Amino acid sequence: MTLLICRTCPRYDTRASGEFGRRLTAAISNIADDDAGTTVTVRNVQCLGGCPEDGVVAVDGPGKARVRFTGLTEADAEAVLAAAAAHDACLSGAPADWEIPAGLVDRVSSVTFKRLPRAGTDRSLAIGN
Repeated sequence: MTLLICRTCPRYDTRASGEFGRRLTAAISNIADDDAGTTVTVRNVQCLGGCPEDGVVAVDGPGKARVRFTGLTEADAEAVLAAAAAHDACLSGAPADWEIPAGLVDRVSSVTFKRLPRAGTDRSLAIGN
């Protein structure tokens, strides 16, 4: 499963910028270390577009909807891991198709559905022709 964590939150507080990502990543790492069955790929990304509300995380996967949460802290690490696992187990990633942990339901700030290629279109790039 892939978990995207904003590494610039809180963006508008320059003294604390990046603190959220460091704290949440450490909390998730601690949980994963304690539970050998927890496997998560954390990607600390520059921005997930949740500004000005900080504490932004998204669950994502190939061909799945990306679900973004805002207003999180490191105290939400277990709920974030549960959301990532539920999203990973779901074929579509659409929030209606998996159970969002109760503590995160009201913090969904965006759902982005991926467009599939149109049938019969070649999306390869011709390089060197």
